[in-house]
Amino acid sequence: MNSSFPQNVWENMKDQLLPLLGDDLRVVMAKSWSDQYERLFKDIEAHSFRESLRYSTEELQTRMTEENVLLLFIILNKRSEGVILGYPVKRKEGSTFYLDTFAIRTRGKGIGRIVLNSIIQWAKLNRYDAIELDTEAENEVGIPLQRFYETFGFKVLRIEDDGNITMSLTL
Repeated sequence: MNSSFPQNVWENMKDQLLPLLGDDLRVVMAKSWSDQYERLFKDIEAHSFRESLRYSTEELQTRMTEENVLLLFIILNKRSEGVILGYPVKRKEGSTFYLDTFAIRTRGKGIGRIVLNSIIQWAKLNRYDAIELDTEAENEVGIPLQRFYETFGFKVLRIEDDGNITMSLTL
């Protein structure tokens, strides 16, 4: 599977985001790890995740060594507006794309919906059987994350004692 195919999914996503975010919008697919990508990732991560959920530089570099990793940035005014980080995982029941990190800075404009719909379309076109992710019922500022994913058809696979919820969407 190829993270750059089909490119038009990301171009279509950008076209949908332009009216909401403006002409300075860029969508960048990282092919390898760099200091610039680390800064962009750390910027959106600091905005979107509490400290205990953030990655170290070493963890990010390890994630980037995954086969067929997808690292895509939505950049607005040279700042990270959003990030997608994911990779295939081996499952006995088929090919699964693990959505490791999904964060959007701006809330309430439908940007997250546009981006997640694009991820789903991309995964289908790349012949994944499912998308899996870990989330919480709601985050520390009260955003109902589980409900958000359920509106796309994600189902709860398991809930751990620490509140982590593993969800999956069959494609």
